[in-house]
Amino acid sequence: MGHPPTPTRPELTPGLLAALGFVGMAGAVSTDLYLPAFPSLQADFDATPAAVQLTLTAYLIGSAAGQFLIGTVSDALGRRRTLLIALGVFTAAGFAAAAAPSLAWLVALRLVQGLSGSAGAALARAVVADLAEGERAARGISVLIGMMGLGPIFGSPLGALLTSWGGWRAALVGLAVIAAAMFAVALVVIPESLPAGDRHPARVGRLVANLGRLGRDGAFLGYALAFGLSYAGLMVYIGASSFVVQRVFGASPLEYALTFSGGSLAFVAGAWLNGRLVRRMGARRALRVGQLGALTAAAALLALARAGALSLWTWVPLVCVFTAGCAASMSDASAVTLGRAAFAAGGGSAALGLFQFALGAVASPLGGLWGDDTAVPAAAGMTAAILLSLTAAALARACERREDQRASGHPV
Repeated sequence: MGHPPTPTRPELTPGLLAALGFVGMAGAVSTDLYLPAFPSLQADFDATPAAVQLTLTAYLIGSAAGQFLIGTVSDALGRRRTLLIALGVFTAAGFAAAAAPSLAWLVALRLVQGLSGSAGAALARAVVADLAEGERAARGISVLIGMMGLGPIFGSPLGALLTSWGGWRAALVGLAVIAAAMFAVALVVIPESLPAGDRHPARVGRLVANLGRLGRDGAFLGYALAFGLSYAGLMVYIGASSFVVQRVFGASPLEYALTFSGGSLAFVAGAWLNGRLVRRMGARRALRVGQLGALTAAAALLALARAGALSLWTWVPLVCVFTAGCAASMSDASAVTLGRAAFAAGGGSAALGLFQFALGAVASPLGGLWGDDTAVPAAAGMTAAILLSLTAAALARACERREDQRASGHPV
């Protein structure tokens, strides 16, 4: 009697990457589409800027917890089933958030959106890690992150348009409709990338053991921190951008949306250029290039803001350099991190997402701590986050060098 054929994994085709990139936009669209509605939300609930930014912080906290849970559980249940359940909840929470009767209810529902919407990015990364490795995986992650950057390009102007029609509630209805489209794409296009024979038993002990193994890997932790801190710098910018551009520079909601879309286009361009850099110099060196570019732009923003010389015309180009550098560093740090977690790609993606959104949640309100009439705290937070990201990557490389020395028999 013959043995049953071994199931083959699907190919990582451009069409599948496009579908993964679309569902991976859930996080970006969920933050950026309603950013132009922050002033409307503030006026409707008579809230402070910091209180309004709690809706963003709640989403990021939910995303941190959701990525940790969803990515790890998908190692046992499979990617596709986990993704469909999460996107269904994400859609329902989106329509409920649009009808929230108070700011407290909205914060709670944004937490649920974060928990469920985190599946898009976490499982898109895990699918790429299932189907590719090495430089091919790094290029695939660059494509994913670049596509995720497309979300703000259409999301922010769409949010501004919907807000002008019906306030913040209309913007959140638009987000819920997009969530429903993501569920449909996942249902029709995205296959299972983790065969049943490769899954880990659905036991808490095994899942915790996998995470414990990753937690003892200093290089994994360093690169995961580098990824999360680059994202934190991006979230300082995103969380403060609406107030800086509309309050400090006096721009209209539509003008803000256009400037934000410019930064988002630069993010996409940074991810695309990074894919080419990886081929020439490898992911680790390309990571350093992206971090240095983002740091240079953030430091220039801080110097100009402190000198009182920052204007919309200097803000936009420097933000574009900053977001491009963040896209490159996030792509490379993500690929290198997941490369060290090949034995449990879902758990690795979960840990990566935990660092990403936990640090992003802490960082997102920093730009509004000193009020909405200065760009100094935003620029300072962006600079500090990228400096810390550089430090984390340097520590990860030091751990790798020690591993190489041990493997070669040389004393450490």
